[in-house]
Amino acid sequence: MTYGQMRKALYDSPVTIASALLPEGMWGAYCESTQAILIDRRLTYTAKRCTLVHELMHWRHGDAACDRPCRGREERRARRESALFLIEPMRYGLLEQMYEGNSWNIAQELEVTQQVLGDFRLAMSERVCII
Repeated sequence: MTYGQMRKALYDSPVTIASALLPEGMWGAYCESTQAILIDRRLTYTAKRCTLVHELMHWRHGDAACDRPCRGREERRARRESALFLIEPMRYGLLEQMYEGNSWNIAQELEVTQQVLGDFRLAMSERVCII
C-alpha cells in the first residue's frame, strides 16, 4: 500500500493520523493518551509510509505517552516489526540477487528507507542465527 492508501484505510480507526512540522530530526510521534500519530509533512512519501507503519507499531502495543520518549526495547520492537511488515522476504531475496546486495537499489524497489532495509536485514540475520 502507498502512504495515501494507508491513510485512507485507517480513516475510521481509533487512532488519529495527522501531518505536522515536527522538530528537526523527528519523523513521527505517537501519543498513547490521545491515540494520535503525527508524521512530519516534509518527508518523502516513502519515508512517510515507513514512519506511519513504525508509529502504528507503537500504537498497537500501547507504547510511550507524549510526555516521555520511547524506551530502547519499545523502539527496537517497533523498528523490527515495521521492517517485517513492510518487506516481503521472498521479494527481498530476489532483489538482493538482482542488485547484488546494493542497498540503495533494493530500498528503492521496495519503497522503504535505508533504515527499514537495515532493520529487515538485522531481523533476518537474527532469525538465521536462532535456527
